[in-house]
Amino acid sequence: MHKLILDELPEEYVRHLQPSFEELPHTNHKDGAFRLRRYSIVGAYGDRLEKTEFTQSSGYNEYQGDVTRKFDAIEDHVFFSEGFTHMVNLFRDVTGLHHEDIDAHQMRISTNGKSVPVSPEGVHQDGFDAVGIFSINRTNVLGGDALLFSDNVEHPFFSQRLEPGDFVIIDDRKLWHSAKTIAPVNKEDPAHMDAFILTASRV
Repeated sequence: MHKLILDELPEEYVRHLQPSFEELPHTNHKDGAFRLRRYSIVGAYGDRLEKTEFTQSSGYNEYQGDVTRKFDAIEDHVFFSEGFTHMVNLFRDVTGLHHEDIDAHQMRISTNGKSVPVSPEGVHQDGFDAVGIFSINRTNVLGGDALLFSDNVEHPFFSQRLEPGDFVIIDDRKLWHSAKTIAPVNKEDPAHMDAFILTASRV
């Protein structure tokens, strides 16, 4: 697969998916105060697997690795929607991962009136073959630019704010990623950034 693909989703799918982020729950995990999330695994035929637990090795995630995190599943009206299905199929086509399970994270990073890290893990890889970051909405926030790194994890070769509909798919074996901290434009109003994160590895 390519090291990096940057493109955008059809506007109508983005618009239809945006309201579903209002229904994301807080969790009791370390990042639960500012990263609201639902999680599901997409099977090879578009079916949803029952498992809703997610674990990463501390070798990849020093922030909360080696901890089994359980999430509420992505809701039916989102998981089986045309927009979500299009996004998953696009991810499969770009990566060539047509028969593998896909981990799908529906996530809102909320500022709660202050600056918060989008990527508290820092510059990292996720331990998969491919990672897709699909921006769905930005509300009253500054920052949050996606940062990509090659062999030099101190200086990104790519820095771009992903506007609603923009997405980036990367080779997680060859690149590292992070993101800039976000902060509210107006501290009195809700401020958040919404995205789907898709990951998969070859079996």
